[in-house]
Parts: sequence; structure tokens; C-alpha cells
Amino acid sequence: MLEGELEAAICRAFPLLLPDLHRAGYQISQQAVLLGRRIDLLLQTQDGCACIIELKAGTPPMPHVRNQILDYAACWQASYPGQPRRRLIVIANTIPKATELELANFGIESRTITATDLLAALELFIPDKPIEKGRKLAPDDDIARVRHLLSDYDAIKIPTSIVLGRPWDHEKVFLGLVSRGEKHKELWKKNIYVQLYPQNRNCAVLYGPRVAPTQHAPLHINRQRASWDAATFDKIEPFIERTGSDNKGPGRELNNFDHYRVKDWDRFAVSIGL
Repeated sequence: MLEGELEAAICRAFPLLLPDLHRAGYQISQQAVLLGRRIDLLLQTQDGCACIIELKAGTPPMPHVRNQILDYAACWQASYPGQPRRRLIVIANTIPKATELELANFGIESRTITATDLLAALELFIPDKPIEKGRKLAPDDDIARVRHLLSDYDAIKIPTSIVLGRPWDHEKVFLGLVSRGEKHKELWKKNIYVQLYPQNRNCAVLYGPRVAPTQHAPLHINRQRASWDAATFDKIEPFIERTGSDNKGPGRELNNFDHYRVKDWDRFAVSIGL
């Protein structure tokens, strides 16, 4: 099962698959955009309560899914500081007990919906109205509104003409990482990049194809930071080539990144799990 199928089925049979949320008066929308993040499902009530749902086909990967939904929560809090506390839910086909407990430790609910559950609900339920999709959420804070208006959402939008697969290139790999849920730079800032994997402080990032200063060497790596993952570098090293590094001056050596060009985008994409 694909995540898109899980998402579409929940939207079509929302009252049967998430009956408690439906009874509580939540209205559902798909792929809402919040500060450049695309939320799988956003549920809201008329009195301002919100529920952010992240969907994963199969078993949710940890800690990736945890970091992803916590990032959404932080964006929500920054955009709507005066609204009631939002609920966070991860829905997957199977959720191991250890994953459930880890998510709960961070205040994240988890629910299991199997293919059998989906089939039974779809056979019984016909929706009475279409689900809103792709709504852009405007923050209610002035600074957040300014950032919202300055944000270049097209930088992370996947064109309908692009298939995220072979042959890979700079643009497709960048969008593939964004689509996978890796954290990217705030869209109101210049020179957008996306992380290769979840990092507490940037140490391995790929700059976007429209960032002119880094087009020749878009991969920037800093092996001195705590988030550094040597295993990832071992996988990508055969397909990249170092071209130079930062020189930010005395006392800032730990902030210097090495710059790499990608020699083989197809193999590089495979090495980072795309």
C-alpha cells in the first residue's frame, strides 16, 4: 500500500476510519501547506482546535517520523501561538509497541489502520462532499504573515511533469528529499537547502538547483558536528567529489563546510535512499 492510497481512503471514509475525530466536529483537509511544510492531513474544529496527522504506509520509520511531525508542531505553534494546543497523530498500517511508546513520550498519538480496515470502510461509505486539498495556511502572527508572503513555495513544489525516479538529477534529488519529509531551510530565507537526513544542527545539506552560488557544488558537509553520520558519508562518497571548503576565519573553524559536486546523480539518489 502507498501513502497516497491511505490518505485518499481516510479522506473518503473519514467518519468510519476516524469516528471519534469526526464526532468531535473536526473537518478534514489534505496536503495543507504551513510555512512550506506540506501536512498529510489537517483536521480543525470551528473553535480552533487542530489535529496534525502524518501518514506512513507500512511501519513508520523512527526517528524520522517523530522528528517530522514535531517539526510540523513547531511550525504550527509559531504560526498560531494563541490557539488551543494541537494534537499530533501518526497513522500507519502497523506500529510496533516500541514505536508507539516512543511517540507517546513526545506527546504523539499513534493509530493503526490496516488494508482490511480500509477496504471495509470504503465498501460501506460514500462521501457527501469533496475534501479540500492543498490549502495554504496563513499565520495569524504579523511576523509569520510577512514570512509567509516572502516564502518561495515554488522552490519545493513538484511539477506535474516530473517523476521522482530515474534518471535522477539535481532538481529531482532535491525535491525527492523534500517529498520524503527531510527538513528544508525556511522558504522566506535565501539559498534554500534540504537536509540529507534528520539533523539537530546542519552537517549534510543539499542546496536547491536555483541557488546560483552552489550550483557547481551543491552538497555541503561538516563532519565536525554532533549530528554527523559517517555511515551516510560512506554510502555517498563514491559518487561525489570535493571541490573546496568554507573559510570563515579564526574562531569559526567548526562552522566551515566542505563543498562537493555530485558525479553520478542516479547512484547518489540510491545511496541516500531515494
